[in-house]
Amino acid sequence: MRILFRKNFYVIFVLDVILLISGYYFATWLRYEGHLPPEVQRIFYHTVLSLVIMKIASFFIFDLYHGMWRFTGIKDLMNVIKGSLLGSLMFIAYIAAIYRFNNFSRSVILIEFILSIITIGGLRLFVRLYYQNGSDFIESLMFWRKINKIRKRILILGAGEVGERLLRALNHNPEQPYNVIGFVEEGLVNKGMKIHGVPILGIVSDLPQLIDYYSIDYIFIAAPSMRSEKLKILIEECTGLGIKFKVIPSVTDWLNDNVKIPLRDINVEDLLKRDTVNTDMASVRRSLEGKTVMVTGAGGSIGSELARQILEFNPEKLILLDNAETPLFDIDNELAKKTKGTKVIACIGDIRTNRGLERIFRMYKPNYVYHAAAYKHVPLMEITPDEAAKNNVIGTYKLASVACSHNVEKFVLISTDKAVKPSSVMGATKRVAEMVVQAMNGKGTCFTVVRFGNVLASNGSVVPTFEKQIREGGPVTVTHPEVTRYFMTIPEAAMLVLQSGAISKGGELFLLDMGEPVKIVDLAKNMIRLAGLVPGKDIEIVYTGLRPGEKLHEELLMVGEGVVSTAYDKIKICTHKNGFDKKRLFEQIDILSRVVENETDPNRALDIIKDLVPAYAIQSDQSVNNFIDNVVELNAARKA
Repeated sequence: MRILFRKNFYVIFVLDVILLISGYYFATWLRYEGHLPPEVQRIFYHTVLSLVIMKIASFFIFDLYHGMWRFTGIKDLMNVIKGSLLGSLMFIAYIAAIYRFNNFSRSVILIEFILSIITIGGLRLFVRLYYQNGSDFIESLMFWRKINKIRKRILILGAGEVGERLLRALNHNPEQPYNVIGFVEEGLVNKGMKIHGVPILGIVSDLPQLIDYYSIDYIFIAAPSMRSEKLKILIEECTGLGIKFKVIPSVTDWLNDNVKIPLRDINVEDLLKRDTVNTDMASVRRSLEGKTVMVTGAGGSIGSELARQILEFNPEKLILLDNAETPLFDIDNELAKKTKGTKVIACIGDIRTNRGLERIFRMYKPNYVYHAAAYKHVPLMEITPDEAAKNNVIGTYKLASVACSHNVEKFVLISTDKAVKPSSVMGATKRVAEMVVQAMNGKGTCFTVVRFGNVLASNGSVVPTFEKQIREGGPVTVTHPEVTRYFMTIPEAAMLVLQSGAISKGGELFLLDMGEPVKIVDLAKNMIRLAGLVPGKDIEIVYTGLRPGEKLHEELLMVGEGVVSTAYDKIKICTHKNGFDKKRLFEQIDILSRVVENETDPNRALDIIKDLVPAYAIQSDQSVNNFIDNVVELNAARKA
C-alpha cells in the first residue's frame, strides 16, 4: 500500500471521485433534459455513493493508481475502459437487485459509462500532456506569460521507431533546449505524413535546402543502421552550413543507458564504423572466471580497456601493473567502483626489473598475463633506441621468463603492425618481442601474440592531437597527403585480444582484421567538418613531412607470412614460411641486455636489433632518405 504515502495519489483520487459524481449527475441531467423528477433525485442521492465505490474499486483492480501518470499510454487508457466497464456492470447488478430499475433509466448508465471513460481517461492524458510539454504547455494555454526560452531548431534524420522514440523523449523533457521542426528519411515513402504532429519534410538529399529554409541548427541522427560511408557523405554535403550533428548510438544503448535523451556528438568512430564484432564471450568467461589475471601497462589506453573488460568476466583477482603512478591510480579507482567481488590490486612495478617481477608473481600467482606495456611513440624511440630496446625487448623477455618460471597458464603479447617490415626502432623492437614470445612457447606456458594497427583516441594518437589543434583554431598538421593507417576502436581491439587469448593453444600470432586503411588527411577533414567548420577555409591543413621511422603505408603481413582463418571473422592466424634461429635469438638478447643495462653505446643496441631483424636495416635506411627528401621538399615550398 505504498501509494497511500504518495500525495499525488490523493490528488488523482479526489479528482476521480469528483469526476465520477459529476459524470453521474450530468448523465441523469441529460437523460431528463435538465428536469429531474423528485423520485429520480432521491434515487440519485441514494445510489451515487455506491456508484463511486464500485468504480473506484474497479480502478484499483485494474491498477489505475499504481502507474506513473506522466507516462500514461494506450495500456492505461485500456485499463480505464476495463475499469469503467466493470464498475458499470457492478452498478447495473446493484440497481437491478435493489430497485429493479423502477424509476431508473438504463440510458443513464450508458451515458455515465461513456462520460467516465472520457473524464477519467482525459484526466490522465492531461497529466501526461502537462509533463510532456512542461509548464510551457499550461502557460501558453492560459496565457500566463510569454515563452521566452530560445530553443535550437533541429531536424531528426530517421522517421522510424528510433526517431519516434527520440521525439517523444524530447517532448517529455521540458528542460531540453531543442525544437523539432521535422523529420527527414532516406526514402520518399512517407513524405508529407506526420509523427505526433511533426511533419516528414523530405529525404536526405533535400537537407541543404531544408537547413537553409528552416534555419536549422542541429541534425539528430536517429538511424543507428546508417553506414559510415553515407554518414561521411552527409557531413560533406552539409559542410559550410553551420550545422552540428548528434547521434543516438543504438536502441540497445538507449535502453541500457540511464539517461532521458541519450544523444551524443558524432565522433570519428561513427565515420569509421565497421561490422559488428563476432565474439564468443562465453569462451572468454570460461577462461577468465575465477582466475588471477595480470595486465601490464594497465594505465595505458589498451591496458586500461583490457582491465575494464576483464573485470566483467569475474576473475578472482585482477592485477594492474604499471610504472606510471597517476594513470595506474586512476584506473584502480575506476575499477574499484565497478567490481562485484573481484579483488583489484594496483602494483607499481617495472617489467625491466627481475626482482620486482619475482615479488609480484610470487605474491599473487597470476594465471593469465596480458602484456600491453611498451614504448610506442615512433619519433621518441628514434632518439633513444637503447630505451626502446630495454623496455620493449628486454622487458618482454624478463616478464616472459618470470611468467614461465611461475607456471603462468597463458601469456598474451600485444603487438603492432609497425613490427611488419619495420622502418622504426619502435617497430623493430616489437618484432623482436614477438620473436621472444614465440620462441618461449612450449616451456609450460602458452605464449601468444596478437598483432593489430592503430587504435582510435589512444594516448598520443592523431585523433586527440587533431581535436586539440581544431579547438585552438588550427592549423591541423598531417605528415603527408598520401599517408594511410589502419584503425580500430579501443574497445573492439581489447575484445578481440581477449577472444584471441581464449582460443589460443600456444605459439600463434593472431592478426586482427583492421578493415581498409584510412587516409589521414581524410580523417583530418572529417574531424574539421564534425566541428561545424570548413577544411581549408576555417581550419588549414599543413603537411609537415614524414618523420624518421614513419612509413607512408603500414602493412599487416611480412614477406613469408600468410593467414589462416579462425571461427571468428576478425581474427586470423599468421603462418610463417620463414622461421628464425631461437638459440641465436637468445644469445643476441643476452648481449643486448648487457649493452642497455651498462648504458654503453646506443648505436650498439641498434646494430643488434638490425642483426635480429634484417628487414629493419633496409627499411630504416629508406626511412631516413624519405625524411631528408621531405625536409628538402618542405623547405623549397616555404621559400617559394
